[in-house]
Amino acid sequence: MTQTTSPVFRSTAQDQQDLADIELALRTDVPHAIELARAALARGFEHPKVLNLVAFQLEEEGRYPEALRLLDRAAGLDPADVLIWNSVGLVLMKQDKRRAAVAAFEHALALNPYFAQAYQNLGRALEELGDYEGAREQFEQAVRLFPEYADPLAGLASLAGRDGDWPAVRDYASRALALQPFQPAAICAIANADVNAKNFEAAMLSLRELAAHPGLDRFDKPSVHCLLGDALDGLGRADEAFAEYLAGKAGFREVHRQQYEQPGLETQLDAARRLAAYFEKAPSGPWSAPAPLAEGEAGPARGHAFLVGFPRSGTTLLENVLASHTDVLAIDERVTLRDIETVYLSNTGMLDHLGVLSVAEAAQRRSEYWAGVRDLKMTPDGKVVVDKMPLYTTKLPIISKLFPSVKILFAQRDPRDVVLSCFRRPFQINAGMYQFVTLDGAARYYDAVMSLAEIYREKLPLDMYVIRYENLVEDFEGETRAVCDFLDIDWRESLHNFAENARERQIRTPSAAQVRGGLYSSGAGQWRRYEKHLESIMPILEPWVGRFGYGSD
Repeated sequence: MTQTTSPVFRSTAQDQQDLADIELALRTDVPHAIELARAALARGFEHPKVLNLVAFQLEEEGRYPEALRLLDRAAGLDPADVLIWNSVGLVLMKQDKRRAAVAAFEHALALNPYFAQAYQNLGRALEELGDYEGAREQFEQAVRLFPEYADPLAGLASLAGRDGDWPAVRDYASRALALQPFQPAAICAIANADVNAKNFEAAMLSLRELAAHPGLDRFDKPSVHCLLGDALDGLGRADEAFAEYLAGKAGFREVHRQQYEQPGLETQLDAARRLAAYFEKAPSGPWSAPAPLAEGEAGPARGHAFLVGFPRSGTTLLENVLASHTDVLAIDERVTLRDIETVYLSNTGMLDHLGVLSVAEAAQRRSEYWAGVRDLKMTPDGKVVVDKMPLYTTKLPIISKLFPSVKILFAQRDPRDVVLSCFRRPFQINAGMYQFVTLDGAARYYDAVMSLAEIYREKLPLDMYVIRYENLVEDFEGETRAVCDFLDIDWRESLHNFAENARERQIRTPSAAQVRGGLYSSGAGQWRRYEKHLESIMPILEPWVGRFGYGSD
């Protein structure tokens, strides 16, 4: 943001009258205040309040770059205006630029540490980044500063739902609703608690009313439809449930398509297909072995594995089982290869370079990786590190090249259940999760990633163990013993207590509450209730159903 040393405003009689009229309208009629601000700006009156109001309207219209340009001008006029920086953070959030949004909210709080709304918004940004403890701290601070503020109470209710603390959900949400009867996050939190308690009728009624409310923000509405789908699913009304999932995912697509459907932008599906085309033609020689350790180099961990597969394939369950072993350090979906993957997987030239990676460069990248793990406040020394990120399946060339003795756990589940679950869940949108805003897109992305995994298994020296979700649920001890043998750790009875241990861990996926509830077999075969709705994608999935041995019935 542009900054100057002090605000400089015009001081004409017309400008003063415009500002007075805008401030008066803001008390009772915000849309009229915005109209006045637009008219004043058209006359050349640049004032932080005028620019912020017009930027707000542009934000509501989805014109985010234009909104940020106006906010940049506003910050240039008055760099100490906390409302401007708060607005910057909100626009960045809607562009899915959450780390930049965190910086904007933190800057607002540096300017005014008593600004409760910035704490609330910072909490939301941290929650979307998976920092739930940090989010809780911000929400609690907002409540301390402004006890009558409903939004952070609703935020605390949502976090309690992730932890499966349903009494806390109802307490926080009820307090929020007592302050603000129309508080969508609080209504959803209680509905989520009702779904968990199998009180599906109550959840359905409250969510239908919420979904029809004209004041529901278009960014909140998609998740409401998906949760309503879950309530209807619990009532056995699959057709109505699927209609809600369709509405929810269509809503996600509508509010995020500007970010992820730009002309010329490579989607995650495009990237998977590009990598498949490259490795299908790549000679085996450069990829037949990893870059060896440098002389005297030794990693901090006793063992190292990546847990990959595809979202909704049981990776969260397995990761939390392993996390209950005292010799294991489990990394739950924290991005550990971000900068490395950006460098090596971006184009053909860098892929060629990765294939012949020098010992020195590989050692440097490994050092960066382990430094990144420590930055997450994790200590890998002497542990068997299990780095879980389902879509690191697409990053296996980097993993294979950099880590000479790494092991790969590949989670597998019935493709029909996987794709249906990806379509049903209201994921926090990023480039990968955007592939699930349509059923066809979810199926094609699954097909692309599985095809890429098959090519990798042919070209890369992968020490891989495939674990099927259904087998883990049906024969927990037998499957976990096999996984422990693969990882060279002893099997322990404590693995049975994974659900209790999971309640003490931060889990960054939609499976959090399910894992904390222990093993359950109802996750298998859910696709059967939606069989007719999956007919259009079955030609894409059936080859994988057969290849993985799930049968066609």
